[in-house]
Amino acid sequence: MLMGALRSQIEDERGFTLQEVLTVIAIMGILLAIGVIVFLALLERWRVDAATEQLVADLRLAHASATNQLTDWRVVLVPDQAEPDYGPDYYLLKLANPYEQDDPTPPKVADDTPPEPRYFPGDVGILNVRGALDSETGWAVAPSIPGRTRTLEFNTDGAMVFYQGVSGSTCVTVDGSPQNRVVVHSATSRVKIRPDSC
Repeated sequence: MLMGALRSQIEDERGFTLQEVLTVIAIMGILLAIGVIVFLALLERWRVDAATEQLVADLRLAHASATNQLTDWRVVLVPDQAEPDYGPDYYLLKLANPYEQDDPTPPKVADDTPPEPRYFPGDVGILNVRGALDSETGWAVAPSIPGRTRTLEFNTDGAMVFYQGVSGSTCVTVDGSPQNRVVVHSATSRVKIRPDSC
């Protein structure tokens, strides 16, 4: 009797059918694909956020250095580059002495601090949003900057000047999405980040 009951229980146990196994594999594949897409989108967002924080930190560094060292500092943005690997996304540079915007003689870069090129991670770039770009000759001062730039100068009195305008903003992005707008107010040199508002 015991052997008969054991035999009938063994015969009743069955494995999964081929259709059930294939259904589970298909569902797992779909969930894995969705997870990879979400993870890649998060990686782009993290790269844009890291680049934005880097730019904001350098803007604040230029502001603090100008007031502490009593000489003007500039951040020269290079927006809308034709190719992502063409060159630096912006330059951080110290002027040899304070410079007035209406001075006809071009400013000179300090000998002890050459222009420092800055690069964003991956394919993150700067997109000009508000405010005119500098002219081709422009106020860049940094050597061999291709095309047009956007120059921000931080003065010794704590003020900031956008050349060709009193204020402006720029967008840090990967092909338009995700994106962060960096807004700088001239009078106070305050820097604000506005996510997804370019």
